[in-house]
Amino acid sequence: MIGIDIVDIKKFKEKGEGFIHRIFTEKEATYALSKKNTYQTLGGIFAAKEAVIKAYGLNLSYMVHKKIEILHTNRMPYIQINGKDTKCCLSISHDNDYAVAICLKKEANNEIALDNKTLNDFKELLPKREKASHKGTYGRLAILGGSDGMTGSIYLASSAALRTGSGLVYNIVPRSIYEIMQIKAVEQIILPLATYNIEYDEKNEKLLEEYLYDKDSLVIGPGMGKNKTLIYLIEKLISRFSGTILIDADGLNALSGNLDVILKKENIILTPHLKEFERLSNIPIKEINKNREDIAKDFARRHKVVLVLKSEETLVTDGYKIYINKLGNPGMATAGSGDVLSGVIGSLSSRLEPYDAARLGVYLHSLAGDLASVEVGEDSLIASDIVSHISSAIKYLR
Repeated sequence: MIGIDIVDIKKFKEKGEGFIHRIFTEKEATYALSKKNTYQTLGGIFAAKEAVIKAYGLNLSYMVHKKIEILHTNRMPYIQINGKDTKCCLSISHDNDYAVAICLKKEANNEIALDNKTLNDFKELLPKREKASHKGTYGRLAILGGSDGMTGSIYLASSAALRTGSGLVYNIVPRSIYEIMQIKAVEQIILPLATYNIEYDEKNEKLLEEYLYDKDSLVIGPGMGKNKTLIYLIEKLISRFSGTILIDADGLNALSGNLDVILKKENIILTPHLKEFERLSNIPIKEINKNREDIAKDFARRHKVVLVLKSEETLVTDGYKIYINKLGNPGMATAGSGDVLSGVIGSLSSRLEPYDAARLGVYLHSLAGDLASVEVGEDSLIASDIVSHISSAIKYLR
């Protein structure tokens, strides 16, 4: 669980010394007095206490009775509750007149992988934005998807890609939703196919060749629908597109029973949930769950892909290395969440190697979902909430 709080330092200053003595422990007050800007430090500590209360589901008596103490080692903050150290991660930041704190609680039975090594690894992976750059610097991502009644899938994926930092995102859609997407999408570029819904067609083949010639990465599948000719379309794209290809959803359904197609190219990312992976691998879910890691690694190695096996602990493997994600919450089991993940990974794959793009994408997606759940609750969380919190997740890593 994640707790977040923000404090207006000017208003905090007006509370006076009596408030300070009631709320802060002797060690906290001593630490703040040692700093040049004492009230800024106290504001940060107060925000941290509030963040801890939210993350742990505590009540304000923990604040009043000084049961929460924010201490520092080598200028790094850590938390004690009832005199005992916690394993949660705490970040305190200051921006002009405000202090902000984020507390990430580690569950006892499902410890969040946010040790310093993991955190620093993802911080290093996150692509930096240079002053001397333009929109093309941050990747040209194309997303092929959408069908009559399934506009939301590709819209969510492309919105997530833009929030993850893509400079240009192109939605390649069938005629059935072209006008809807033109109205709905503001930042995305909409490119129409020749057919009512997506299928293999000579005109579509020529259009795709034209649309994709300068793109860095391609996502295939969100809301694409089912058509028996899709496997031929995917085969053509795999043989001709030089960038990274991510295949999800209806794209995975088209691949079932035709996996030889993906052996023709490297730099492919597959993002199945357990049922889709059952169809791809011909291994029952019950057997997969008995030995997920080895089965996933073996599949990725034999088919030369990066596999993102989505579940309550999503794993990412290239057949040799493996990352098991510990973030996320049950609220993310909602329509469109997988489309958002495809957009996040697709965006990063324009700037990172496929395995790194996939594991960082899974991490950011889950962190955004956790941040969203703090605001709206797990029961009310929807996919667009994840999209709107990607920026917070990235800022947290920065």
